[in-house]
Amino acid sequence: MYDVCIIGCGMSGMVCAIEAARRDRKVILIDKNDKPGKKIYATGNGRCNITNRDFAKSYEAYYNSVNGDHSSFLGDLFNSVKYKYPDEEVIDFLASIGIYTYENNSYIYPRSMQASAVMWALVDELKRLDVETLFKAQIDEIDIVDTHYELKLPNRQISALKVVLACGGASYPKLGGGVSAYNPARSLGLKCNAIRPSLCGLITKEDTSSIAGVRAKACATLYAYNENDSCYKVDSETGELQITDYGLSGIMIFNLSSKAGALLLEGKRLVISLDFLYDYDYEKVLTDEQLYGLFEGYPGRSFKAVLNTFVNDKLAGYIVDRADNFEEKNCTLEDMSDIPDKKAAFYKNMIYMMHNLEFEITGTKDYDSAQVTAGGVALSEINPKDMSLKRYPGIYAIGEITDIDGICGGYNLTYAIISGIRAGASI
Repeated sequence: MYDVCIIGCGMSGMVCAIEAARRDRKVILIDKNDKPGKKIYATGNGRCNITNRDFAKSYEAYYNSVNGDHSSFLGDLFNSVKYKYPDEEVIDFLASIGIYTYENNSYIYPRSMQASAVMWALVDELKRLDVETLFKAQIDEIDIVDTHYELKLPNRQISALKVVLACGGASYPKLGGGVSAYNPARSLGLKCNAIRPSLCGLITKEDTSSIAGVRAKACATLYAYNENDSCYKVDSETGELQITDYGLSGIMIFNLSSKAGALLLEGKRLVISLDFLYDYDYEKVLTDEQLYGLFEGYPGRSFKAVLNTFVNDKLAGYIVDRADNFEEKNCTLEDMSDIPDKKAAFYKNMIYMMHNLEFEITGTKDYDSAQVTAGGVALSEINPKDMSLKRYPGIYAIGEITDIDGICGGYNLTYAIISGIRAGASI
């Protein structure tokens, strides 16, 4: 009989096992893959962005699928007598297994900038604590027997006083993710909110093949349309945009993908508007009149060449082509009485599109390219202070399987580590 059986050998599962074993619990760690932590190696492009110093803005870096305030859940989870912010606790835990960190613009990495350093330290600590591991073992059901739980495998039955669901999500199936991660939770009758890819690219209705590969600094604003065709702002992000053959990508787009995916599930029509001049102070640096002056003031230059002053040449040509084929848009330019109507409309369109190049979003990329899974075990099922299930006090749910996902920057690993610590410390 084990004190605890942990299903899933990702970040949250390994941290939970370490915390429980440090309290002299007999622990077995089970995973369907052939080795631990496959997803961890891919984190932060192999550099393992483990946490972030920027937790000052409450918990705006996290989402969940239910309309409501999940900051109270995270507040209870992250609350610690010893630590003011969760990143401090994460860094302290890493130090306890021999990993020291490096900070770059609030992003925290292992000093080697390699995910392998974190993985090896976790595995070495599991070995030191005599945590038993079992790989290539798929658990789909959990049976309740008197005061303990039974987990059946083809050639073995495992008995444990407590069980932790750290099964991960559906993202990165090549690294072990899959929808089967939710089978144990569903076998218990837990409420699982619809899952979807997150931290991924967004597919556009417009053909972007001619500008695929372009990178540009921009502000992206996500809008959703109501049934009466009125729209409202959902969120916005600034940073480097990456344009692909399917649509839009880059960290700024990834950070919008969770909300976009949720709204698409609701059947909403979505548009992303890109502003390539967002960082200009129109009062002091560049007004629309001054931009118009560049078109008229240098008659020997092509429109594409003028726009190339501000954006990539392929993107400049794309904007010129769209401006020539769209109905007139509004901009702040007023006095164009001396310009023929058709030419004036063209100018206005180009200026408008430098501020508001719109793309209709028709979908998200699939789990193959999604860094995390949104949705999962409903927060209403979980006690946030120790991640135990309200209906099953001896069972816990931690990490990606639960309905919390974060933006890029180490927030998802922070959640995985803290939820693992809380569960392991309470077993």
